Amino acid sequence: MVVAGGPDEPLSAFLDRLAALLDLPAVPLADLSGPGEVARLAAFDGWVTTSEDEWARPALLERADLVVLADLNAPESFTGRVRRTLRRIRPDARERDRERGPDLAWAAGLALTHPGLDVVRLADPASAEDWLRALSA
Repeated sequence: MVVAGGPDEPLSAFLDRLAALLDLPAVPLADLSGPGEVARLAAFDGWVTTSEDEWARPALLERADLVVLADLNAPESFTGRVRRTLRRIRPDARERDRERGPDLAWAAGLALTHPGLDVVRLADPASAEDWLRALSA
């Protein structure tokens, strides 16, 4: 299972909870040292990992049975709206803002590139929490 989303700390907590619920190992992609370790992970049956490195996605998606796209950012605050407005008018603000979370544009093509792969989209922290609760029931 591949989990994509952000930001880092909430994503790690979500990954750990999901893996515990499914009784699978949680292996953050950042803990793997390169393509060889990614290939070894993908060869196992049953794992939960992240997707932040583009080079690793093909091997992981080939063996995954589910992709979870989780937007774990808190609801937008006034500061968030100001930041969004700045991104619209200043390209340099857009670059700095990319540090806030991963680009999930790659997931838009999953239906074409991996037609049998199930994708779950969790639009906010509350949806993620509800989904985890439903899994544990």
